[in-house]
Amino acid sequence: MPEPLGPPQPPEIRRSYPHLLPQDTTVWTRWLEHNAHRITGVWYDVHVGTPVQVDDRAPDWLRRVAAGVTRKRIDVVAKAPPETWVIEIKPYGSYTALGQALVYSRLFRVEHQPYLPVVPLVICAEIDPDIVDDFVAYGARFEEVGYAAS
Repeated sequence: MPEPLGPPQPPEIRRSYPHLLPQDTTVWTRWLEHNAHRITGVWYDVHVGTPVQVDDRAPDWLRRVAAGVTRKRIDVVAKAPPETWVIEIKPYGSYTALGQALVYSRLFRVEHQPYLPVVPLVICAEIDPDIVDDFVAYGARFEEVGYAAS
């Protein structure tokens, strides 16, 4: 049984965010600067999926470590009434980001059974133009924040 998400955190700008790489942090911060008002709370680094199996004879601590570090990790889950967004953050929104958002959304629905509809969302500086139609076809969304001025 998955652990409950607990109370959400406020959608505020920080120096860093759990699990986000520096380039992802830049994209997320740029998005929050103009969009934080659209969400009422966030959870970072939400684990979903099946952990790597360890040998039955492995000590309990090793099982806990495997369960903690080998599951898939959602960058951000956001409460955006009337929806819940499962957000993948990337500098470049490619088919990889779309696939992650779709799979993570499905796993999140199964494990957490949220009461609001779940929407896969990719937030990126730039989207691959070749996959825009695929977002529509799969019921996912993307939002571009652009690149910071040099």
